[in-house]
Amino acid sequence: MRYVLFLAVDLLATATLLADELSEARAALEKLGIRALATGVALAREADLTKELAKSAALKKNVLQAEKDLKAADFQLDQFQRGLTQLKQQRLQLSAQLANINPGDITGNNKLVSAINVIDSQLEQSKPQARQVDEQVRTARAKANEAREAYIEMVLAARKIADEIEADYAAKAADSEVKAGLARFNQATKKQFTLAVTPALQANVRRLKQLEDTVLSESIDLQGDGARTMRLNVVVNGKQQQEMVLDSGASLICLPPTVAARFGLKPGEKDPKIVLQLADGREIDGRLMKLASVRVGKFAVENVECAVLGEEAVAAEPLLGMSFLEHFKFEIDAAAKKLTMVKVSGTESAATKKDK
Repeated sequence: MRYVLFLAVDLLATATLLADELSEARAALEKLGIRALATGVALAREADLTKELAKSAALKKNVLQAEKDLKAADFQLDQFQRGLTQLKQQRLQLSAQLANINPGDITGNNKLVSAINVIDSQLEQSKPQARQVDEQVRTARAKANEAREAYIEMVLAARKIADEIEADYAAKAADSEVKAGLARFNQATKKQFTLAVTPALQANVRRLKQLEDTVLSESIDLQGDGARTMRLNVVVNGKQQQEMVLDSGASLICLPPTVAARFGLKPGEKDPKIVLQLADGREIDGRLMKLASVRVGKFAVENVECAVLGEEAVAAEPLLGMSFLEHFKFEIDAAAKKLTMVKVSGTESAATKKDK
């Protein structure tokens, strides 16, 4: 009986010793940034990559929603501008009738004057709403850019973490202290674990590559003096090349009549009339139309709104404005004469697709 008791005590002491050795071996590896489990060893930083990638779904959802909101704001602005155009056209028609009315027709004259006054009042009352709609578009555009930026930053951060982890695996696998700690852990567990890239990390890297494939980026060379006027080559309707002035302050692509004619655009009475304000405060008339496609570098957008300017602007330069640029996160480096465009794929709006 005493022998059995001594044997049990010895076994308990041995088990305790082994447990202590395993605990110490595990603690030593953890100090070196290595998680030691019963199933193997891995760098603790693998969890950082998993955590970063977990943000992707919510951030992509934010991008899609922000793009949708921007298109809704653009549509509201378009409808508002169309309404103003109709009012102005009605006023022009009434003014023409007033100019040709029989001077003796006092009743008719009064009716026309009254109708013109009503339209003038409506145009005046629309000014605060115009500022509000413009502000809504600016806010929606800023949020869309912020959402794209957050998604892109997440992908870049995840790539940095992944590269650091893979480099750390190579460095630690060759480190003598790590080798000694791993040998001690293997002795305590009676295993033959090695420190190498895990299947979990490989899966995360493959997932990261898929996310990286959704972020398209290109740097476009600009021509100009690097100060004010910067030009770039634009491909219209898939075949016609045209040099345009890059103008992020222009809400639309603006085309003088001769250039628009090259693209097959001949404005008529059915095309909404719009009034564009120039940088110097002057106003110029145009007609709202659409280009089948516009491409800069590898980035293309279909059914892009543009303004075809009147004959008085025959000498104007074509402008590449926000009706194209708003589809991307973009940065202009005037000093380096570069336009960098970034797009998160899969965010094409319903408004763009519906006209295909």
